[in-house]
Amino acid sequence: MVSCQLVQDKVECPLPHSEDRLMEAFTAHRRLETEYHDPRAFRFNLNSFLSSLSSIREILQKEIEQRGDVQRWNDAKTSFKNDPWLLALAKARNVTLHQQAIFDGSVVQIGLYRWRRHKLSLNLKIPHDVPSEKLLTWFTASPLGKMFLDEEHSALGEEYGVWRQYYIDEISKKEDVLTMTRRGSIRAHDMIAAAHRLYEVETGHIPDSPLLTRDGLAETTVLLESDVDPGLPSKWGWR
Repeated sequence: MVSCQLVQDKVECPLPHSEDRLMEAFTAHRRLETEYHDPRAFRFNLNSFLSSLSSIREILQKEIEQRGDVQRWNDAKTSFKNDPWLLALAKARNVTLHQQAIFDGSVVQIGLYRWRRHKLSLNLKIPHDVPSEKLLTWFTASPLGKMFLDEEHSALGEEYGVWRQYYIDEISKKEDVLTMTRRGSIRAHDMIAAAHRLYEVETGHIPDSPLLTRDGLAETTVLLESDVDPGLPSKWGWR
């Protein structure tokens, strides 16, 4: 028996190959978020994620065909047939995302934040191909970086951060890449969940909130001084 990875109880998975590919996409996305602030690593992880996610639909179709349930699935998959996020990410998979596209699509702002909420952006010419941690280290040691915050960071919760977003036309002309990939992950899970329900297996639901909220996205898109050095809040006397 192959246990279903999407439920806590040991239930036999009706669609193990499709579910395994979904878990592969989730793993790639976790790496994408962990290494989000390194543009080069971001490209590698993004391409892996797109490859895994875009193949789920085909694998799922084949598994359901093998079980002889195509008609039932045709009725159940209506809402996913023209899903804008799944289609956009599948289309992007057919385009090779070169490093320059990632650099050019990276929007970077160094600014002042209070509990990860943006307060002030500084108008600087910043190289978008440099990892955020290096930019933050450079800025905090610069004369400009010493102007807005005292060394002790006496204003509780206020620190410098780098806000990085990626905008790539091949994926979306409206939304940043992280928003799109999170939407795609949720919808892919919804699709797998709908397929599991054909076999009376409930896999739960991934809610949009907090993943797609401003604060939820900022947990990844904003890199703070205290993210780089978790000991800083104690040093500043915040704890």
